[in-house]
Amino acid sequence: MKAEKTALLMAYRFPPQGGGGSLRTLKFTKYLREFGWEPVVHTARDPFWPVTDETLLHDVPEGVHVYRTRTFEFERLEQRLATIFKRHDKRGTSRQPVDRPSGKAPRRPGLSETLRAQVHRRLLVPDPQIAWLPGAFLHGLKIARREAPRVLYTSSPPNSTQLLGALLAAAVRKPWVADFRDPWTDGMRRRQAYAGNRLRGACERAAERLVVRRADRILVTAEPLRARFLAKYPFLAPERVVVLTNGYDPADFTACTGGARELESERFHLTGAGNIEAMFDARPLLRAVAELTAEHPGFRADLLVNLVGAKKGQYDADIQALGLTDRVRYVGWVPHAQSLRYLHQSDVLLMCAITQPSGQGEKFPAKGFEYLYLRKPVLCLSAPGVTTELLARSGLGTVVDPADLAGIKAALRTFYERRHQPARGDAAFIARFDRRCLTEKLAGIFDELVGAPSRASVAA
Repeated sequence: MKAEKTALLMAYRFPPQGGGGSLRTLKFTKYLREFGWEPVVHTARDPFWPVTDETLLHDVPEGVHVYRTRTFEFERLEQRLATIFKRHDKRGTSRQPVDRPSGKAPRRPGLSETLRAQVHRRLLVPDPQIAWLPGAFLHGLKIARREAPRVLYTSSPPNSTQLLGALLAAAVRKPWVADFRDPWTDGMRRRQAYAGNRLRGACERAAERLVVRRADRILVTAEPLRARFLAKYPFLAPERVVVLTNGYDPADFTACTGGARELESERFHLTGAGNIEAMFDARPLLRAVAELTAEHPGFRADLLVNLVGAKKGQYDADIQALGLTDRVRYVGWVPHAQSLRYLHQSDVLLMCAITQPSGQGEKFPAKGFEYLYLRKPVLCLSAPGVTTELLARSGLGTVVDPADLAGIKAALRTFYERRHQPARGDAAFIARFDRRCLTEKLAGIFDELVGAPSRASVAA
């Protein structure tokens, strides 16, 4: 049954696009009706995205309106142009100087790569999805007239979605919640994009300031990100910036118990899910696995490492050199439900957190909340920060510096010795991250902005 109050949720990442970025808005869409709000979704039609998961669409409640606005994706055009330039690139990179000690020179970017880099750095600001903005704004005006939303919500990245929110909120004069799943101008990759490109940095910082000033509420996924916003923008009242973490949906795990077996039984499985190759230097972990396999009879017989997610092949040579081709396997990307089965059938879960230049991890990996729900031991390779603090409170994590070979080996030995002992996590703490509870908090923010009584106050 539809609720009386309507919220327009604008998110470029939404199913059937896969990945953690689409899950956050999807789960809000799934549960908002329970708290008095009817979700209406505005997203992109046929976006260029490497992973598709049609099964996620099952979580969109019946009758929820999902509007999709066509976009022009530069990445799709680049992919086509790359084929045209491929032959030229090969000719341009065939000659290598031979006077280097290694006998090899770093590969020079080809013409297509150089052109792509310049287009992205100079024209596609703040991101390639800026091309969606004009059409999405015009379509958003029509959606607003048809659906009469009482509040607007935007989710980023891509950060151009926040510019859409600013324009639409000004046009329809409705309260607006800007949700930052990741930092914008303070993100590591964003700072790299500004190097040698002062104009782009100035434009994006001005855009972020505009969004922060005009949004009625700003959501972030961790307390350090909230503190950064408040320090960076002194005009912000503390109550305008709210921490709303990512989480897990218990319903997603129903297929874990009765589904197909993904992993061999009677083996000791260490499994990580997500974009692991981009998170840290995996070589110490690989060396630890190789040494333990050689030293420990149990590991030699039982150990298997499963990496579920995108694979670029940057560690293939290391895996082969260390003799781990039968020990470390990249499963590749799989649908969300299948990835949860891999985790459910494992003995220890591997978590890797990007370490910030300051040495402080500023957010908890979105996949990590599903780790918590499973209540399994977690080997976390991370510098101190939000990730390590949250794992300590959960009672499930063993944290080791990503470069600490001896520490990784010691942790794996302990896990193996205790493999038949159930992990004991703090159930009450873990329950805070249920997607239904998080959606209730979002609905409370919506109620506050429109001056409506919350579901909890009505029940009281």
